[in-house]
Amino acid sequence: MRPSASLNASLRKAVSKYHAALPGSPAGEYLEADRGLPLTKIDKFRIGFVAEPEVGHEVYRGRLAIPYLRRSVAGDWSIKGMKFRSVPGVPCVKDDTKYLYLPGEKPRLYNTVAAIDNDDEIAITEGELDAITASAFGVPAVGAPGATTWQPHWSEIFYGYETVYALTDGDKAGLKFGTDLSKVLGNVKIIPMDDGEDVNSMVHKYGIKKILERMGK
Repeated sequence: MRPSASLNASLRKAVSKYHAALPGSPAGEYLEADRGLPLTKIDKFRIGFVAEPEVGHEVYRGRLAIPYLRRSVAGDWSIKGMKFRSVPGVPCVKDDTKYLYLPGEKPRLYNTVAAIDNDDEIAITEGELDAITASAFGVPAVGAPGATTWQPHWSEIFYGYETVYALTDGDKAGLKFGTDLSKVLGNVKIIPMDDGEDVNSMVHKYGIKKILERMGK
């Protein structure tokens, strides 16, 4: 079901407002200092900070706002939803819950524009920030919203690629994620991160070169 025109307009307004509040905010500092993601390098993802919530968004105050942007093959942009992540050290409603979603939100693939723009090779990560990290440092990636959220109909998107790199977290859940993908996609190469690491932490510690080497680049 497509969002109504009014809902799309309200989402656009919220994304613009939260994105404008990101520089200089605790969320901006968290992304740059703790995650190694310069805001200028990830600007196109329109990540934001909920400093002053829009109507109905009060529960997301103090959280990182991650919009799910879509671009059609015709070049039209839309916003299909938003995910809100707690920021370490920033008080927020339900601060024991890492992620919150808009009402009625369903699991979606993140950064599908990477799949539109790249038709030979693509990477799949566990989570939005890992997809952002990989893409920002030269490895186009789509993000699944967690290791256990893969939906069967998503597989069709990746059938035509020569290679799909599963950049998996360095834990049991990550290994299972990669193994499950290999069962439905015959073109998958599983690229595990170090024990206890994910794509973002690997790039932050060692740079993208270490991951590229494992990909055979």
